[in-house]
Amino acid sequence: MASLIPLISTRNVRSLNHYFFRAPWPFIKNRTTGLRKIGPVRHEKDKYPGQHREFPEISPLFTTPTETGNDPRLQDYLEVVPTDYLEVVPTGYTDPKTVKEMMPELVVPDLTGFDLKPYVSFRTDIEIEKRRTAYEKKVREKGSEEAADMATAEDERWPPPSMTAKTLFDLYYADEVKASWKKKQKL
Repeated sequence: MASLIPLISTRNVRSLNHYFFRAPWPFIKNRTTGLRKIGPVRHEKDKYPGQHREFPEISPLFTTPTETGNDPRLQDYLEVVPTDYLEVVPTGYTDPKTVKEMMPELVVPDLTGFDLKPYVSFRTDIEIEKRRTAYEKKVREKGSEEAADMATAEDERWPPPSMTAKTLFDLYYADEVKASWKKKQKL
């Protein structure tokens, strides 16, 4: 910069050189932030409605206690839309049609008379072993697993029965097929 000073016109003609366009406030040295301009402090947040038109219309954010309200079109303007609102228009306005299913609801089960256990008992393995040995003994008595299954309740079987296509058929359709087959035999 210092080397350009001799090139500045000395004939009292203003040029576009920075030398002729000095800052209105002098700069001072601040230890923590470096150079700092002295002068009026401008807070952009105090601008109304905003230096760069952040708020194209007068926003509800600027209402004061003495004002009765702003533009009625801005009454439904919300920055954060509640969960029970539907059809949010991209301009920020909401159509206040509440949806009942979207309202948060706390569902708490009634646990009166229910003994809560904080952990699984160490005896669980022993109970499983008892059920397995009892079921194996029943299988040996009856001769096959299917015969033992017929004579054993579902809760006492171990391992619990796997859900196969045959099991589903037996549960839902076997009785109907047997009844219709017997009906055909009688005719």
